[in-house]
Formats: sequence, structure tokens, C-alpha cells
Amino acid sequence: MGVTSEYGRLRKVALCKPDYYKWLPINKPATKVIREGQTFELGEARKQHREFSDMLISAGVDVLTIECRKGRHYQVYTRDIGVSTKNGVLLGRFRESLRTGEEGFAEEAFAKEGIPILGRVLRGSLEGGDIHYVDDETMAIGVGARTTLEGIKEAERAFKGCGLRVIPVEFPEECLHLDLLFVVIGERMCVACTEMLPRSFMGILKGKKFTILEVSKEEAMELKSNVLSLDEKTVLSFRENRRVNEKLEALGFEVLKPEINIFTRGGGGPRCLTFPLERD
Repeated sequence: MGVTSEYGRLRKVALCKPDYYKWLPINKPATKVIREGQTFELGEARKQHREFSDMLISAGVDVLTIECRKGRHYQVYTRDIGVSTKNGVLLGRFRESLRTGEEGFAEEAFAKEGIPILGRVLRGSLEGGDIHYVDDETMAIGVGARTTLEGIKEAERAFKGCGLRVIPVEFPEECLHLDLLFVVIGERMCVACTEMLPRSFMGILKGKKFTILEVSKEEAMELKSNVLSLDEKTVLSFRENRRVNEKLEALGFEVLKPEINIFTRGGGGPRCLTFPLERD
């Protein structure tokens, strides 16, 4: 029960259907497509998300669907509601007012399933896209556009019984969340944009002998590091992520490649669309 890594076999995940999804200029990728006049189609969003969900189910993952609420255009990106631990879910606190309240909707869904709540961040802000298990005793939390140091302090207090050391990782606000720059894909393995991460954090990864699949800043801003491990040998990526997919396959991973470009253009990839509830 619960989660202690980014790569243990994924058993259960929370998704939210994109019934009210649309692109809004709240991040660089979405602002770009809106400025360019690219076409958004809700029907295509629903189709892509359904196929994404079916791919998870086919891989043996139990999917819990959080009810989509009217006017909650970015609720589809469930990752940001917080983080699962071995002792329950820590619910974060959104910085953007248009997403405030999503934490409560998730809490309602989890209560119906009997999923324990570890706590809730009440000061500052803390979003799940910034939270990463480096290993089972170390958690990196990004400090950028969405998560604040005050929110991290709240998380540290909640994690006292979880045996987790928290490492704040500062990065440029233009990158929105840390998972545009850093995602763990296996034991001591990660995808990372090293040019955008602080030397101190890179030193920690080097000390832990991480194998790093490097992406450029341009690739990071196109969500190409935003992948999701289903187990130690399987990664869920996306169709357009060709170079990273080839590199993952060269490292021995099976790579699943759904078409989710309507979501990557809106600012979120496979990791953003999923909230892990149970991993081995």
C-alpha cells in the first residue's frame, strides 16, 4: 500500500477525464500554442485520454477516476494534487487560483476508496509536479514557479514518520515544475536536463551513482523528460518523443507510446496526467 519510489511496479493510479479541459496561457507550452493559433478539439482530448487510460489498464494498473468538475480546465493533470507516501497521501496546495480546490475533490475520491490521508499543506504552496522520490529515503522537491519553501517545510513536518530526507531543488520558473527537468525512471536512473539543474543537486545524483539520460532545454520545454515508469523495465512515454524513446529502449526499457499531443501542447505529459496511489 502506498508509494516509496518512482519505479516500483505501478499498481494503482488516479486519473481525471478531460471533460472540461482546454488550453489556458498558464505555462509556456500552452501559451505558445495559443499564440500560434493551433486548434484545440475537446473530442480529440477525450479520445487521447481514453486510449491513455486503456493503455494503463492493459499494463495491469488499476485506475481510479476522480470526478471532473465544471470549470476545472486543468484538473486532468492529477499529479499536482500532492504525493503518495507509505503512510498515505499528502495533499498539496495550489499556487494558481484556477486550480485551488482540486485537492479537496481528490480527498473526496480517496475517502470513498479508503485511501488514508497523511496530511494537507495549509501554508505556502506545494504541487506534485515538483515532488520526486530520488530513492526510498530521499525526496527532491522543486522550488520554482509553483512550489514555495514554506510549502516544503509543511511537507517536511508531514513526512517525519516516513523516514524521508527532503532536498529542495531550485530551478528557473519558466520550467513550471521540476518534472520538466528531472524524472527518475529506475533504480539510480533518471532523465534530466542537466544544464537547467543546480550543481549541488547534480552532485547528489553523481554521489548516488545515477545513470543520466540527458535532454536539452528545448526538449525539456517540450515535455520530453516527462515520462512515467510502470515498473523497472517499462516506461510510459508518448509518440512524438522519438529521441528519448530510442535512448530508453537502448537502456533496455520497453517504451509505451500513446498519442497525447493535445496534453503535451497544453503543458503536461504522462507523469503530469497520473497520480500514483500504489507501487510495489
